[in-house]
Formats: sequence, C-alpha cells, structure tokens
Amino acid sequence: MFTHSAAGCPDSGTTVRKSRKIRIFPDADQRALLRRWFGVSRFVYNRTVAYLQQPGTKADWKGIKTGLLHSLPDWCADVPYLVKSIAIRDACIAVREAKRRYRETGKVHEVKFRSRKSPVQSIFIPATAIKDRGLYPTLLGDLRYAEPLPSPVKDSRLVLRDGRYHLHVSTAAPVQQVENQGRIVALDPGVRTFQTFYAEEAVGQFGDRACGRIQRLCQHLDNLLSQADAAPHRRKRNLYRAASRIRRRIRNLVDELHHQVAHWLVRHYDIILLPDFRVQGMSGRAGRNIRRKTVRNLLTLSHYRFKAFLLHKAAEFGKQVVIVNEAYTSKTCSWSGEVIPNLGGRKVVTGSDGVSLDRDINGARGIFLRALVDTPWLQNCLQPASRAP
Repeated sequence: MFTHSAAGCPDSGTTVRKSRKIRIFPDADQRALLRRWFGVSRFVYNRTVAYLQQPGTKADWKGIKTGLLHSLPDWCADVPYLVKSIAIRDACIAVREAKRRYRETGKVHEVKFRSRKSPVQSIFIPATAIKDRGLYPTLLGDLRYAEPLPSPVKDSRLVLRDGRYHLHVSTAAPVQQVENQGRIVALDPGVRTFQTFYAEEAVGQFGDRACGRIQRLCQHLDNLLSQADAAPHRRKRNLYRAASRIRRRIRNLVDELHHQVAHWLVRHYDIILLPDFRVQGMSGRAGRNIRRKTVRNLLTLSHYRFKAFLLHKAAEFGKQVVIVNEAYTSKTCSWSGEVIPNLGGRKVVTGSDGVSLDRDINGARGIFLRALVDTPWLQNCLQPASRAP
C-alpha cells in the first residue's frame, strides 16, 4: 500500500505556528521558587491521573478542576492558579488520548505518573504573565532573557532540561513564497548514514560521518556513568553533571543535523518522498533482528523528530512531503528488479548480473522509482527531459 501525507501548500498570506526557544537565567532564589512550581504542577498532574483511574470518572477538565483545586494541600496555595489548572488539563488530555488509542488499536496505553527524576519538566506560562522584566515579575522578580521576546507574546511553556531553563514561546510566521518547479527527491533513512537522497539529477548522503561522532560521545557518556557508580558522593555529583553536558552536546548535534538537512531539502526540492520509518517496531526487544548497539544509534538519531520537523519546514516553505512505503526497496536491485533475500548488513548491493551499488543509494533510488509507479500524479511533476516517452 502506498500512502502519502501532504504537509501543505498554503495560499499566499497564510501563516504557520512556530515555537521559539528563549533561554532564561534565574538566580538561586528564583530557581528554588521555580522548582517548587514544577513540583506542585507535577503533584497536581499525578493527583488528577489517580482520580481519573477511579471507575465512573470522566476526563472533563472544566467539570473536575474546581473540586481538585479546592482539595489541594495548603502548601500549593501560593503557586499561580493557571500553573495548577493547566496541569489538570494536561492529565485529562493524556487520559483521553490513551482511551482513543485503546478504541483504535485494542491495546491498553497506560498513563504514567510524572517523576521528579525526569530529565525534562515543563509548566504552563500564560501570555499575561510574560513581561519584558520576566515571568510573573511580582512573584519571581526580574529575569534576564538570552534574547528579546517576540511580539505579540502568546501562551508559552517553561521547560527545564538538563539544568537549563528555556521559555518556549508560540509565534506566527508567514509562509515563504518560493517558485515551485515540481522537483522531486526521495529519502532513505538509516543508521550508518542518517539520510540518503536520490533525485533526477543528484544523489548524495547526509550525516555519513556524524553518526560515528555521536557514537563516540555515547561511549564517553557510558564511561562517565560507569565511573559515577563507583565514585564517592562529591565526585559522583560532578560526574553526573559532566554526563548531563555530554547528553546536551549529543542532543545539540542531532538537532543541528535535523535542521540543516530539512532546510536544505525544502530550499532545493518541492516534493519530498519520506518513508514511514517505524523505529518503535524495529527497536522493541520482542522479536527484533538488530543488536543493542544498532538500536541505540537508531534511537539517538531521532528519525521521528526529524520527520515532524521536516513536515513543519515544508509547511513553512509551501512544499509537500509524501509519506511512502519503503518495503523491499533495499533488497530489490533498482536497475533490474531482482530481489536479494539474504542481504543482511551488507553495505553494497550486488545483483546476479554483476552490477553493484551502495545499499543506501539503491534504497533511495528504489523509493524514487516505486513512487513514480504507484503514484501517477508524481510523473506530471518531473522535468520534461526526464519523463519516459
């Protein structure tokens, strides 16, 4: 089955929603107060989830929030009202989403409690509380931003990740109007190479060296955590801080790879063929055919986050992303149609006729050709010189 999903080709004058991440620098007293707000938000969320686990309850935010807020302990009283109220709404949304998935798939999706040990914490910040002086300036005092706030300011989220505070501000950006020439490119995601692309007049790879660099950082992270297990208290704390810095460095490298690849694709092509790369099914322990090292590299590259970012960038530039099925494209010789059943982990595909081709390039070319056959409207987008007679 060949499916496609259009990211959108908006009309002129339309806008897309974007999130702008702005770092803030609270002092020691402000950090202590913010940690308390995070703790109360987490407590309210967990209490709401526990309440909704009782039989006969409904995930109706407006119907249950008044009773839940009045039943909170006194030590929650000085936390802003909307921080607690939106925590209840988040719990209701999570429960409703779990019920919807159960109806669609028949599988139970558990709504877990939030943990204080989670590396990412977030709370809701309304637009009325965001000022040039800071967030809730009457409660927190003046805060320093890393950059000026956008105008106008919308409702936002304050996120704590690896000891750093960032304000995620929602903004509206106009769709960039660029000339659409019907240029098509096919992508083949992988582990050794992040993305391989194949187009009418070009072929290449993205991130063929980045994966090795990220893998070395992951090995260094493992060594730090091993040392921390056997270290005394003070050194253990320092090693955990160093591990957090390594995690942040890995995340930044992956994000930079995603952003540069997505920006280059939407600048040079109009229709992007992206396989539905189901990482969750390949990385699950039950019945998987790849080893733990490969699974870790696969998860670190965050192919799903790249897909979401590429869809957003395509909408911003007025381009189209087509989600395709890549079944058997790596095992099939793209020049002859021969299927190689025992391909394994070989880097080169060699047919019975003696012709050889890089495995990833062969997969990207197979995705490109299969899309032209299964989706006839794509042939109308090809340049006249490259169309079949």
